[in-house]
Formats: sequence, C-alpha cells, structure tokens
Amino acid sequence: MTWRILRMFGAAFFLGFLLVACTSSNPSSLNEGKPVVSDPLSRARVHTELAALYYQQGSMKTALDELGNAIKIDPQYAPAYNMLGLVYMQLGEQTLANTNFQKAVSLAPNDPDIRNNYGLFLCDTHQYQQGLSQLDIALANPLYTTPVRALDNAARCAQDMGDATLASRYRQQAARYGVSASTSSQKLQ
Repeated sequence: MTWRILRMFGAAFFLGFLLVACTSSNPSSLNEGKPVVSDPLSRARVHTELAALYYQQGSMKTALDELGNAIKIDPQYAPAYNMLGLVYMQLGEQTLANTNFQKAVSLAPNDPDIRNNYGLFLCDTHQYQQGLSQLDIALANPLYTTPVRALDNAARCAQDMGDATLASRYRQQAARYGVSASTSSQKLQ
C-alpha cells in the first residue's frame, strides 16, 4: 500500500513539474508579470508525455484528454498520434488505433518507435506480414536505440503466424544484444 502511495505521489510531482515547465516565467519578465509561453512543439510534447504517464497507470480517458490537447496545440505532432494508437489499441478500438498509427507514420516515416508500435498492433490484429514489415523498417534504422523491442515483437509475431524458423532468427538477432527475446505474450512498446 505504501509503495503505491509513493508511486502516485511521484507521478503527481512529475506531472506538476511538467505543467510548470510548460508555462514557467522568464526571470527577466517577472517584473512585467507576463508568463513566457513555450512553443507549440514543447507544449504538445508535454501533453503527450502526460498522456503516456496516464496510459501507464491505466487512466485511458485522461490520456485521451491530454492527447486531444496535444493535437489541438500541434496537429502535426507525430508522437501524439502514436500514443493515441497505443491507447486505442489498449481499449480494443482497432479502427481508431490503425488510423492514428497510420497518421503517425505519415508524419514521421523514419521514427522507429512509431514503426515498432504500429508493427506490434498489426501483429496483434493478425496482420502478420504487414506487422513484420513495419518491425523490419524499425530495425533497419541505424539510429534505433531499442532494437531489442522490435526484435522481441517480431519474434513473437513470427511465432504467432506459425513461422518458427523466422521467430528463431529474430531471437538470435536479439541475442547479439545480450538479451534473450521472449516468445511469451509480453508486449514491448
């Protein structure tokens, strides 16, 4: 019980910090009393990060509200659409998840995290070939900092579609990073 209270307090503190960072005052303008408003990209990012925290806590309605704010602020902010895809995926709203993942991909075609999440969604909806294609695009990005996620998702996807040989290849690739890719139902996003 105490651990849960500490986690909630920590999350509340972090959320408060993000909100203050979004509209903090510039010291030179304190005398004028005018707050400095961050640029739209920064504000959209803050709302998307808040949504991610709410998503992790299972507060999907609040996550959707924050993402709505992010998109109002910057309708071209791809991570917000990616996060919307994840939320709708969690809610079982496949059409809305797919639409938002496609929008995220169209806005940021080289973002490996978006490709990984879209690939995971496609595999979970039994669109295995399309899902593996998205995961392979993520893996082809030399700047991808967490390729093991995509490798694990690809191994699971290949296993689910009945291709144990391909699943084994993805697991072997993951092993090169010193990590054993699982074939469990655990999803890495």
